Amino acid sequence: MGRAREFLKVAEIALARECYNACASNAYYAMFWAAITALVHQGFKQTEWSHGGLREIFSRELVVKRRIYPAKFGEWLKDAYDLRVKADYKLEGVSTKAARRIFHHAQEFVSAIEEVVP
Repeated sequence: MGRAREFLKVAEIALARECYNACASNAYYAMFWAAITALVHQGFKQTEWSHGGLREIFSRELVVKRRIYPAKFGEWLKDAYDLRVKADYKLEGVSTKAARRIFHHAQEFVSAIEEVVP
């Protein structure tokens, strides 16, 4: 969970400094690494994870099949990915409201996984 916490900390700093694109990108990566930790904890081991593959396996296995995490987590992971793409590649940047929302989702997401993964 070290990487997830690090990205979350950077997202928080970026939000406080009104760097909304950086906040969104780092919030997504906090969720990405937390999701990897959750999957590895449940026995899913890969040397590399694609963004789409991670979202699919996390949602299918840990949300739908095993019901370890709520359905909103699968939705939030997809939303965070979409916002990261907007932050990193689109001319239109991330709004203050969207950055705040995704940061709070990332906080809840990371915290919930920390409760399950020792």
